[in-house]
Amino acid sequence: MKKILFAIALAVVATACNNNEAVPTGEGFININATTRGEVADASATGGTKITRYLPQMESLSVKIEGEGFLREWSTLKEFYAEENLRFKSAPYTITLASHAETKRGYGAAYFEGKAEVQVPDYDQTVKANIEVVLANSIVAIETTDNFDGYFPQSVFKINGVEWNAATSDTLFMNAGEVTITCDAVRQTGRKESFESV
Repeated sequence: MKKILFAIALAVVATACNNNEAVPTGEGFININATTRGEVADASATGGTKITRYLPQMESLSVKIEGEGFLREWSTLKEFYAEENLRFKSAPYTITLASHAETKRGYGAAYFEGKAEVQVPDYDQTVKANIEVVLANSIVAIETTDNFDGYFPQSVFKINGVEWNAATSDTLFMNAGEVTITCDAVRQTGRKESFESV
């Protein structure tokens, strides 16, 4: 009788141990930790240029998660976090956060983006994706010298077709890469001149 009770006790202990062991699920979770940077390098000056007023609201950033044969998008980071029990197959993924911009060029058209690569773990564990969202297009500004203004009292500059307005306090943004700058100017003598620079 004692042997039978002892065997039953061992069976109960073995069952309890098995219940505590982690069971592979083939899935895991992603926790996105986003930050933004409100300063960009300035090629024409020391230090940087502050663009704090253009920083997007963190919760309004769009979310795109891509993997092998996988693509899902959310309009906002808030929507991503609102989706409960959101699991991902254990695999590598690229996560992209971006600000909403109908166009990436023009006055006030700041476009922010950040990416991170993560490996989603197994066993319903969570991977943290630390993503810094930074300005992804370029700031363009035109300054003329006193000599230029003396030769050309009238001038109109365009950057990729957008007319430069030196009087505005707003910032002009362009897609990253080369820009074409044209200038239509009038000399003191009244003769018209046109210039183009890439």
